[in-house]
Amino acid sequence: MENTMTTLKNLKQLLFSLKNLITRTKKRERNDIIYLHASDDFHIKLKLILRRNRHRVFSLISAVSGCLLLLLFSVSVFFPPPTATNLFLLRRTSVVEERAALESNFDAVFRVPVNGGSLSRDLWSSSQSKFYYGCSNASNKFQTADVKTRPDRYLLIATSGGLNQQRTGIIDAVVAAYILNATLVIPKLDQHSYWKDTSCFAEIFNVDWFISSLSRDVEIIKELPLKDGKAWVPGTMRVPRKCDPECYETRVLPVLNKKQAVELTKFDYRLSNSLDTDLQKLRCRVNYHALRFTDPILEMGKLLVERMRTKAKHFIALHLRYEPDMLAFSGCYYGGGDEERAELGAIRKRWKTLHVSDPEKVRRQGKCPLTPEEIGLMLRALGFGSDVHIYVASGEVYGGEESLAPLKALFPNFHSKQTLAPKELARFSSFPGRMAALDYIVCDESDVFVTNNNGNMARMLAGRRRYFGHKPTIRPNAKKLHRLFLDRNKMTWGEFSSKVRTYQIGFMGEPIETEPGKGDFHENPDSCLCQAKEVETIQNQTYVDNHENDALEMSYEYQSVEDDPDWFDVDYLDSISVLNQLPNRANIVLTKQELAQVEEILLD
Repeated sequence: MENTMTTLKNLKQLLFSLKNLITRTKKRERNDIIYLHASDDFHIKLKLILRRNRHRVFSLISAVSGCLLLLLFSVSVFFPPPTATNLFLLRRTSVVEERAALESNFDAVFRVPVNGGSLSRDLWSSSQSKFYYGCSNASNKFQTADVKTRPDRYLLIATSGGLNQQRTGIIDAVVAAYILNATLVIPKLDQHSYWKDTSCFAEIFNVDWFISSLSRDVEIIKELPLKDGKAWVPGTMRVPRKCDPECYETRVLPVLNKKQAVELTKFDYRLSNSLDTDLQKLRCRVNYHALRFTDPILEMGKLLVERMRTKAKHFIALHLRYEPDMLAFSGCYYGGGDEERAELGAIRKRWKTLHVSDPEKVRRQGKCPLTPEEIGLMLRALGFGSDVHIYVASGEVYGGEESLAPLKALFPNFHSKQTLAPKELARFSSFPGRMAALDYIVCDESDVFVTNNNGNMARMLAGRRRYFGHKPTIRPNAKKLHRLFLDRNKMTWGEFSSKVRTYQIGFMGEPIETEPGKGDFHENPDSCLCQAKEVETIQNQTYVDNHENDALEMSYEYQSVEDDPDWFDVDYLDSISVLNQLPNRANIVLTKQELAQVEEILLD
């Protein structure tokens, strides 16, 4: 700064000297002109003056130019050009910002924590469950079997599908028999299509308990009696899906009066979702009290639960539906490239009635089951740490261990019935229905039940867990979570987990999250759920905020299945699935009869 002031002072003195020089030059010129007029040789004197002035002009210009150059040099040294300064500052700022961004990125990067975090809620129970309980006793208006049953009417049922799909048929068969004033013959289980499971009703369910516990509601017998000393061949027919009581009275009753014995085939979801309260309560008595597994299945299920309890006080049961057949049928795509498209596409071609699917649209609609990794991220975001033990009920997982690896990395305490009891399981392993029953028991007894889909087992267990104390049942809000999973690397873990918790409001198995009458009754048995007196206090509180209302609307939409076919009705695919039994899986062409059976199971 001091050098700059000195330079400016010198420049000022130089300019002052130049001014004096110019003044003296002008004075000399005036004198020369006077001299010219006085001189006799004017021409010679004039040339002399011009030569002298030209020399002085050049000297003057040189002096001024030198001063200007000196001035510019001084400014360039002590004051950098404006453009250079700006570029330097911008470059400096950019470097600083990049360094700061890099340092802050240690927190901003999407890193999944080992622990679930500190939450204000209990992960293992519902805070409001104590105010609700299951209630399914008949009203005084409900007629008992001894008054209602006609001696000349016998109803037979042939169920279809896997264990839980057949369970819906058994439940609704009892109600159908009540509507028709008929005696119910123990339903037949599906032994021919898809699983080739030879188990009969009595090998999975306690048949004597089933008959005795429902004796006041419907008369039930094990076999159709002889007619005139001969085997009775009943008439067969099929009723439409979601057939209401009037439908049964107009379609089935006339045939039943004529034939006296009628068998309803492919019987699952053949009864309306909406019935009067007494018939709904009858459904609950069948489902939650009369349908009890046989002692061998119960004992094995109890053993599996006990072994889980020895590992941890609390555990999660995950029903993981991620089989190749299911993914192919749903039309979903999971980023596996041409190989995945080829594999799932080859399986999908077996169902010729399926329309061409838009995988992205299906996923946006929430109809794609979450991947094992996505389920793991959802659970961690909800607060479950890596120390949590998980029991996984699953068939053949698409991608095998490679698909399961991210889930196992998040939750290394990973168990299944095969790992818990490999030796004891041998006597059940050839029967998919009994294997499914074991998974059903463990999932029902778990502290938290989680599903990556909305299939039959998920619905059945969701309803059962509501009925018996509203134990937490987590269903993914797939519509909302889809975009979040795609964008997860663009946000911090804190942002991700916060959004997951917001989106999952209404999907956690809380008592008031489901609007009465919405969705499948087996999933939401609202007619069989009663409220304690204290619940009025809870209802008067502002329990549901605006965000929760949004989630509830999504929940209702997600649960509504009245107008939509079950997009995948296969409950259980294990090592003996039909596709494993058939040779050359990729190129097989099913016969019309086989194709019709598979389509009936999957689409109906």
